[in-house]
Amino acid sequence: TDRTLVTLTFAQSLDAKIAGKGGRQLLLSCPESMLMTHWMRSMHDAILVGIGTALNDNPQLNTRLIPEASRPSKLPRPIVLDAQLRLPIDCKLLSNFRQRVGLQPWIFCSSSNFPEMSSRRSTLLEAGAIIFDVPCEDGFLSIPQVLGELYKQGIKSLMVEGGATIINSFLKCSQQSDGLGAPPVIDIIIITTAPMFVGDG
Repeated sequence: TDRTLVTLTFAQSLDAKIAGKGGRQLLLSCPESMLMTHWMRSMHDAILVGIGTALNDNPQLNTRLIPEASRPSKLPRPIVLDAQLRLPIDCKLLSNFRQRVGLQPWIFCSSSNFPEMSSRRSTLLEAGAIIFDVPCEDGFLSIPQVLGELYKQGIKSLMVEGGATIINSFLKCSQQSDGLGAPPVIDIIIITTAPMFVGDG
């Protein structure tokens, strides 16, 4: 195939909530489903999240829960969609790279200039990030442009883990491509449902 294959995966409650109030991290996965997620990560070239998830959860996007004897040697590439380069330099993605237990994170930001973008770019580059500029569509990074760049960079399979804004962006882009008769944006959707209600609180 001449495009990146995309797996969209997320956990939700029985009332379809994927995060707590104000975007707070919500523990929806049991140990077994978390291990399954890490095995799925090991089957993809890269793992993608949005800046909201990166800030709220400080994820590592690796396969550390797989027993070492069974763990594939190849690590997935961590990717963050971060239009204004807000990723902190002390995040786990960058510290793991500096400690040589993770790959360099790739950050996709807006090709438009926001205040402080230049200084943030320099700081993140010095911390070890690789940055790609892509245009925005309706205020969000262009998903087709991101996927096109990933394919050019050799990423053949991508696991998208969220959060809500990223999930909605991929679903919206997929609907638009279906309407145009274009190739699908999402190839697989995996939803894990936790036996709990979150409510509005």
